Amino acid sequence: MKNLNVTKLKEIALNRATTRTYFAIGLLVISLIAAIAITGKANQSVTVWAASSEIMPGDEISNSNIRAVKVFLPESINEYMSSRNAIHNGISNRRIASGELIPRRAVSVSFAGEATRSVPLRIARNDLPNDLTSGQVVDIYYLPQANLNSTKAARTELISEAVLVESIDQKSKDMGGEIGIVLKIPEFEVMKLLAALNNSRVVVVRSAI
Repeated sequence: MKNLNVTKLKEIALNRATTRTYFAIGLLVISLIAAIAITGKANQSVTVWAASSEIMPGDEISNSNIRAVKVFLPESINEYMSSRNAIHNGISNRRIASGELIPRRAVSVSFAGEATRSVPLRIARNDLPNDLTSGQVVDIYYLPQANLNSTKAARTELISEAVLVESIDQKSKDMGGEIGIVLKIPEFEVMKLLAALNNSRVVVVRSAI
């Protein structure tokens, strides 16, 4: 009976050891699969140009304001400048923030400047950042007013992107109500903005770029 118990214990110990071995092998296989997946993702990454400092419209692109960075862009790679493309001596046709990947459409061989107009607006106090100041860059959206005769939902749209705040009427800002603001709007977008004022609520948002 004693020998039988010893044999049984050996079988139990062997079974446990085998189970642990299979478990360890399973973990190893999972780790290998994860490593292969990560390696596959890394192999799909590409090197593109990014701004190492702020680049303004009309600035020449050179080694002093760009750097190569490795990123994973599975679907939008064609929208950005690959480091294999020489963009030195190109001209920026819009503001590019420090750290921003450089879009292909932001680089041209020349830049004559974009015609702008100083457009005065009166914006509701709650429709622009409270701490907005002259010299900052904003995006302008309009929110169409609800049409009771239409079942179609009105859609918010971007009117103008990355425009400069020329000035803010501090007196109107201190008095409450609407705030006077002057924006440097690209000439071709002025009519669209003025037309939107007739039946829309205009919202000024600090630009993320």
